[in-house]
Amino acid sequence: MAVARLSKLLIVTHKSDEESVLKKLQSTALVEIKPLADKIEKPLLTPTKVSDDDIKVKKALKILESYKSKEMLRVAAKAGKLVIKKNEYEEILASQQFEEIVDNILDIENEIIISESKVSEIEPKINQLDTWSSFKGNLCDIGTRDIYTIKLGIIKSTPDEFREIVEDLSQKVASIEKVSQDGDIIYIILAYHNDSRKEVEEYLNDISFEEAELVGYKGAIKENLAALKKNIEYFKNKKANLLSEINKITLDYEKCLTVYLDYLENNIEVENAINSGFSTETVSFYTAWVKKKEKEEIFSIIEKFKFTKISEIEPEEDENIPIILENKPLFRPFEIIINLYGVPRYFEIDPSMFVSLFFAVFFGLCLTDAGYGIILALLTLIFAFKMKAIKNFLMLIFIGGIFTIVAGVLFNGWFGDLPKYIGLEQFFLRFALLGDPVSSNESAMNFFRLALMLGVIHIVCGLFIKFFDSIRRRDWGGAFLDGLPWILIIVSLVVIFLSMDMAVSMNLVSAPIFPASIARILIWVILAGAVVIIFFGARSEKSWGFRIFMGFLNLTIVNGLTSYLGDFLSYIRLMALGLVTAGIAVAINKIAFQFLSMPYIGVVLMIIILIGGHTFNIGINILGGFVHTLRLQYVEFFPKFYLGGGRPFKALREEHKYITLVDG
Repeated sequence: MAVARLSKLLIVTHKSDEESVLKKLQSTALVEIKPLADKIEKPLLTPTKVSDDDIKVKKALKILESYKSKEMLRVAAKAGKLVIKKNEYEEILASQQFEEIVDNILDIENEIIISESKVSEIEPKINQLDTWSSFKGNLCDIGTRDIYTIKLGIIKSTPDEFREIVEDLSQKVASIEKVSQDGDIIYIILAYHNDSRKEVEEYLNDISFEEAELVGYKGAIKENLAALKKNIEYFKNKKANLLSEINKITLDYEKCLTVYLDYLENNIEVENAINSGFSTETVSFYTAWVKKKEKEEIFSIIEKFKFTKISEIEPEEDENIPIILENKPLFRPFEIIINLYGVPRYFEIDPSMFVSLFFAVFFGLCLTDAGYGIILALLTLIFAFKMKAIKNFLMLIFIGGIFTIVAGVLFNGWFGDLPKYIGLEQFFLRFALLGDPVSSNESAMNFFRLALMLGVIHIVCGLFIKFFDSIRRRDWGGAFLDGLPWILIIVSLVVIFLSMDMAVSMNLVSAPIFPASIARILIWVILAGAVVIIFFGARSEKSWGFRIFMGFLNLTIVNGLTSYLGDFLSYIRLMALGLVTAGIAVAINKIAFQFLSMPYIGVVLMIIILIGGHTFNIGINILGGFVHTLRLQYVEFFPKFYLGGGRPFKALREEHKYITLVDG
């Protein structure tokens, strides 16, 4: 439950060892490697970009995937990452000729593209010749000769119009003959003397004559069709054979190529480390951060390399040391909240443990429904075992779901007021120790009191953390001039308030908790704390006059009493969000059960509204509860003791994007 203590190491390695050393360190995922910055006398090289091999392998795998059936793609998507044993991983990398496999896939893809292109080129020609299959003549005869011209073409006309066209062309010394007909579309062959060419072509333009473009053919239509169909069959068979070959390669080598791609992308991290490090012609220098308890393991690894030396060195003054959070499994999911805000600095306290309890309680109060909590806990627990990448986040919500159940039991929230409709209201009311805030004003006040009480505890806890953490770091000024005065002031004011009739009139307590005489004592405690803040709250200021002025502002306005009052009132939103969740749930139930009066379909509509309505209510209020609970940590709690702004530890590790390595 703290920031891990780290050691800084200096690694000096000969070029002959360099890549092997970095790969070995990468496989441990225990160290953060950086260049020896203070000795760099040249600009860092540009980080290694994706290699040509990497691009080609990705392209090859994409080709294999593109020819899979939709069913196979669905199965692969459900299966997730490829699971490989470590010994199999090494055997695959050592045994395969990956370049030959990749080049073969790329060549096959190119041949498939060519075959498809040929088929696409031939098919329109076949369709065109099919249209003129009634023409039995030789296509070589079609065209313009020295004396005459022969054309094939299409005219759209009625029978009467066609007879008129035939007569008109006859007068222009042109011969026309019908080859075939499809409705109003008439396929013709036309011949005319070249002396009449201009006159005939002008007439043809007027009647929208469309000439058939049958260029490059010899012989009869039937012969050309046979040749084209033979060609298209050849290319289709060729494509089918190529696809069979692709399928075989997929079965034999897809797994190997996936492993190889993963290996290539891991190598990029090593190459980046090599390129970024300071080096001479023969030697490279690196610094490495490692947990103190794992330091000996790194030393033992490096000692196996003949031309590499390692030693521990002291961090530089004010060096930005990387941060590793170490928490027990129960608190580990709440590291997400710390990471979102910013990890602590190296000598700062890790607030994960403190955040965990408050976050879970506040989240539960924002929902305040045991039914919702049960669904939330079950779903997140199930998905946590299936979705390893977001397991910590799901476990965080799972813990929040447990506290939602507790809050729901205490405030009688079971899918709103659903027990009332199924005859179990009295049974569940026995467990509602704080009542039902939707139907009872007194229970609503219980919620109000609980929210305010938790707010006071949360903020005072933050002040105590600051006090004890300052003592731990021997920051006596932070402990006794900043932390302790505010603890005394806030606690004293709360005690005085609870000893007054005002607290009773506001219905916060039924009778004063403390005797009124205690105020006469605590007022001096408050004055003492105020004096310390006024004189020393801005002690970094040189001018005493300005120091006192800023101290007075710190006491009153700038992070002072008014700010604390606003902080306390922020916690009332816990009650507001809890009541909103309950109110919407009650409304959903009321609407749904009104449909029971409708015969037959009423039950169906009721079930649909209950499921849909409560699903929506869970979703929208999980989001609202999560955001507001985060806000209470970040805005009200953290500023009392926590700065953050540390640098997360980034280990040199194997990032397996495409596979999952397991022991074996």
